Order: sequence, then structure tokens, then C-alpha cells
Amino acid sequence: MGVRTIISIGLGLAVLVAGCGGAPGTVTFSLAASPTTPASAVTHAPGDMTGINSQHPALRDESSTIRFGTQADWTMVTLGPKDGGFPDYPPYAQKISLNIKLPFQTPVLAPMDLHFVGFKNRSAVAKVNGANRQQPFDDLELCFESAQAEWPGLVMCVYHLYTTPLMRTHLANDACGIAPEWDGGGAEQGQIFFWNNDSVENRNDPDSCGGLLGTIIPRGGVIGYSGRVEDNPHAAFKFKVRATEANPLTRSGDMFRHWVQPTVFFYWACHDDGKAFPSGVLAYPFACEGYQVPDGHKLVTFKY
Repeated sequence: MGVRTIISIGLGLAVLVAGCGGAPGTVTFSLAASPTTPASAVTHAPGDMTGINSQHPALRDESSTIRFGTQADWTMVTLGPKDGGFPDYPPYAQKISLNIKLPFQTPVLAPMDLHFVGFKNRSAVAKVNGANRQQPFDDLELCFESAQAEWPGLVMCVYHLYTTPLMRTHLANDACGIAPEWDGGGAEQGQIFFWNNDSVENRNDPDSCGGLLGTIIPRGGVIGYSGRVEDNPHAAFKFKVRATEANPLTRSGDMFRHWVQPTVFFYWACHDDGKAFPSGVLAYPFACEGYQVPDGHKLVTFKY
């Protein structure tokens, strides 16, 4: 793997300032056979399961304020368990993400140390398809690569965000604001990952957004705030994990990255600043079990 030079810029952040070397490393996976058993590609089950997947029962409870929503389309999942279990709402075709229902403008936290690699601002007042009008339609998307050695090459994107502290002039600049009607466009910079290809773009005046590409966000850091699609406040998370076999769905980009079903592929635990995480375990992307987001980071006006 290439050498990466990191410099601290305060607030628990760092910026990638140089890189060199050959192709990224790969991971050989050994996954649990059960279609609904969580499987971590590097750790299998943690030796101590205390606190692991502790929020899953509440997240599967339809009365919970924070809960799982629609999961990824099984046909898109090419690594690990396909069946995410309950809830089993039918996904739209080629859906590659897990929705998590969150109150509007809830801070969304980094589940691991993440390197900010791209954004696309598709947010609009409304998305119109014939007689169907969805309003509001928050659709800011951010993409990250893993900055942790146990998950080399992992990609996570999150969309249906209202805003983010990683784009200093998002919503403050009309060119990086909310369009009257959704058209799939908007300011875009860096890498975005779709179901069968990777995109690297720099279009529609991305400088108007003040994006802090290259920033390293530590686990538990705020990466955005949940948005709304009509009366459904949530954020959507998609994970692509590198393996040693090619993804048969990929037409362009990294052929060895695979979409996974996040609810059951990973092991999860609540973030705590003083907590040592077992290797490979991800933090839930919201505050839980007593952890409090710093007061200044709770506000949607917060910027790094």
C-alpha cells in the first residue's frame, strides 16, 4: 500500500498531504455461512461481545425513534450475507444502501476513521416524477475511504444529508445550495460510487461548496446531519469492501470492491471517546449508550 503523510489540523482532524506507491492491498475474506449472521472480514466475532450490536434490537423495532429502514437490493450484494433480516421492506431496483431513520438534522458520526474523497450536492426543493412530488428532497452525498489499516480500500458513502461540516459554504452560497427541482446534477467533486461504476468528477462549480477533500475524520466525528425526503427524515449508508475476487457488477473503477449488506456484514458498537474498539468493529453512526456529541458540533452551522 502507498505511504500516506498526515498532518494534524486540530479538532481531531488530519489532512492527507501526500501519497505514493503501488496498488492498494487486498484482504482475503472468510465469511460466516449463515445469511443473517454478522460477519467481520478481519476479526470474525470479537473475543468479547459486550456491547457488540447492542442497538440492533431497537433499530429493528418500528416504534424506535432511530431505526433501520430499507436495506440494499440483494442482487447488488456480491460479498457476504445478502439478507439483512428485519425490517424487510422491499428495496427499489439496484439500491445499494441501508437507510437509517433519524430525526431531522441528527448528527451523523463516522463509524471508523475516514478520509473524505468526494461529494455531490443533489439537494432540491422537490423531486418530481409525473404526478409524484417529493418535497423537501435533501440529497447531499459524501463519500469516504477507510483510514484504518484493518479495512484497506473500504468505501463508505452517505446521502440524503441536509448539510455537512466538511463543506464550508454549503447552503451559504447559492451555487452550492438547494435547487428548485431535482435533476441529479449539482456541484460535484472527487469520487462518487454507483452500483456498477466509480465516478471522478469536478463539475458545476464545486469550489462554491468549500469542500475539505482530503480531511481525515476520526471515528465518532460528525460527518453530516440527516436530511428529509418528504416526511421521512433519514440518511442512507452504502459500503463497498475490497476482496480478492472481482465484482461481476462493476463496469468501471476498482473491480475488487463489493457492495455489502451493512446490518449483517459488520459488527457494530456505540462510540465512546475512551473506548478501545476491537479490530474491525464499526461505530454506530449516531450517538448512543450515553455518548454525547460535543455541544458545538450538534448544530448544523458547525464547520471544520
